Amino acid sequence: MLKLKVGLVLCAAGAIALRGPLGDANEMRRVPGARWMPDQRLAKLFSLGHRSTCADAIWLNAIGNLSRDFGDQARKRRWLDTVFDTITRLEPTFSNVYSWGATYLGMLSNDKESAIDLLKKGVANNPDDVKLQIELAMAHFEYKKDRAATLAVLERVVKHPKCDAITMGFYDSLLVDDRADYAALATMAPWLDSPNVDVKEEAELYLERTKKLIAFRAWNEFRDKHGRDAKSKDELRDKSLMAPEVFEPVLGSFEIDGDKLRFPRLDELDRKHALRTMTSWSRQYRIEHGHLPDVPELMRNPWTGGRNIAPPAGQHYVIDDAGVRLEND
Repeated sequence: MLKLKVGLVLCAAGAIALRGPLGDANEMRRVPGARWMPDQRLAKLFSLGHRSTCADAIWLNAIGNLSRDFGDQARKRRWLDTVFDTITRLEPTFSNVYSWGATYLGMLSNDKESAIDLLKKGVANNPDDVKLQIELAMAHFEYKKDRAATLAVLERVVKHPKCDAITMGFYDSLLVDDRADYAALATMAPWLDSPNVDVKEEAELYLERTKKLIAFRAWNEFRDKHGRDAKSKDELRDKSLMAPEVFEPVLGSFEIDGDKLRFPRLDELDRKHALRTMTSWSRQYRIEHGHLPDVPELMRNPWTGGRNIAPPAGQHYVIDDAGVRLEND
C-alpha cells in the first residue's frame, strides 16, 4: 500500500512537472477549447441547471483565444460559432458576448452579415439593452450603409430614458439628411414637459441643435440655388428647403447677421448645459482633492472638452458649494 501511495505521488509530481513543456509542445497542434466544448444543442442539459456559471466558464476559456491563429480559418470559425451559440443559449442576457462577437465577426473576420445577425439576436433576447441596440444601428450604418434599417432601430432607442446625447444627435442628423424635418424635431417632444427642469432644458437643447441643422441646410441650399446668401427669413420659407411643418420653429430659432446665422436660444441653453457639466465636475473634483477647483482649473476641466468654457463678455465664473454660476463683472 505504501509503494502504491508513493507511486501515485510520483506520478502526480511528474504530471505537474511535464504540464508546462507538454502544453507548450502541443499548443500549436490543438484547437483551444474545441475538445471540451459541448454540442450547443445540448448545452443546457450539460449545465445541470447552472447555466450562468457554465456560460461564464466557457467565455473565460474562449476569450483569450479569439485573437489566436488556429492555422485553419474555417475550423476557427466553426469553433467561434459554437462558442457564441452555446453561451447565448445558456445565458441569453450575456450582452458582452454579442458585442465582442459582433466586433470580431464584422471587423476581423469581415463577415458583416453574421455580425449583424448576432447583434439582432442580442437585441431580441435583451429588448431593454440600449447599448446593444445602438451597436446594431451602427452596424447597419457602417457595414451596409442601410440608413432605413439604422433609423428603424434608433427610432426605438431615442425614446429610451437612457439614450445618450450623441445617439440622439446622430438620429436627428440622419432624419435631417433624409429631409424628415418634422420627425427630427418631434424626437424631443416626450421630454419637453418633464417636471425635472434639467431634463426639460436638455431636451430643449437637443431640439434647438436640430433646428440649427435644418436651418443651415436650408441656408446652404439657398446659396447653391441662387448664388447668394438669403437676405431674410422669408426667402428661406420655401418647401424645397425645409418641410412646411417646421417653418415657424426653425425660422424662429435664428437671426440673420449679414452672411452669418446666430442662434440666441441655443447659445443660452449651451451655456446652461456647460454650467451643469462644470458643476458636476467641480463636485467630483472636491471629492478627489478635498477642495473646490479655482477658475483656471475649471477652464481646463476635461468634461466639457473646452466647449463653451470661456464666460461671455462682461461676466465671470463663481465656484462655491452651490455649484458653478456666472455673475456680472
